Amino acid sequence: MKKVFVLIALLLITIAGCINVTQLPPAPVVTLPAVVAFSASPATMKAGESATLLWNVTGATSVTIDQGVGKVDAAGTRAMTPTKTTTYTLTATNSAGTATQPVTLTVSGISIMPGLEKRVLPPITLLTETVFDFINEAPNAAWRDSKGAVAFGYQKQVAVREDQLFGDGVKYPKTLRFVCAQYPDFIEGTYPEMKIPANAHFIAKVSAPTGVETKVGRDFCISFTETSSSFVTTLLCKNVLPAESVYSFDINLAGIAGKTGKVSLRAATGSGSYTELYVMWIDTRIIR
Repeated sequence: MKKVFVLIALLLITIAGCINVTQLPPAPVVTLPAVVAFSASPATMKAGESATLLWNVTGATSVTIDQGVGKVDAAGTRAMTPTKTTTYTLTATNSAGTATQPVTLTVSGISIMPGLEKRVLPPITLLTETVFDFINEAPNAAWRDSKGAVAFGYQKQVAVREDQLFGDGVKYPKTLRFVCAQYPDFIEGTYPEMKIPANAHFIAKVSAPTGVETKVGRDFCISFTETSSSFVTTLLCKNVLPAESVYSFDINLAGIAGKTGKVSLRAATGSGSYTELYVMWIDTRIIR
């Protein structure tokens, strides 16, 4: 009987040795995405200036930023030109879930004057006196772009041009041209100190010259920096679309009447643009 048990035991050991048991590796553990960095540089700015969002995310299958930015790569940068303090939230997602991180871009010393923009200049029958002509006075302004000071003059980035034909079919005798060949970038001119009179309006027309093809809009801003406090009032910021061959502004300056300061004209390449900035200011004046 013992021999029988011994034979059975040997048989079981032999069978077990012939069976190849393969152990499956453990399933990989998916963790939440990691937001390595999300910042704004500079974090504080004035209206009309640009700041850069920078981000770096690992382990995400989808990365988005709100406030109109949309879907982005896992790492990158984006130039932003908000007109007021704005919080941007980055959202990184994978199968484990979602990670978010906010960053605030502070626009300091700003007051927006609402309701001042008009699509078409209304008839101005009583305002006939030109207080300040921005095209004639352009040589006296301080001009700059993202790299620093910009020289004024013929075939420079800023120049007065004559007899320019625009999309509305009108040839204007005198215009102010801004041009730069990189993105993101801007041209800004700050004019000499002036006192804003009562009952004054800022008027202007802006356009790209005939034959200059653009696929995105251009950002135009007009601001006023008060001398006594350095407080900046953004009179208007507007993205002008390519379809708008000539766009007109009429801004009532009642909110800054009697104050002394400097007016700045600024144009910048619009978000998503990879073409040069080439725009013209037409009939740009303060009248009363």
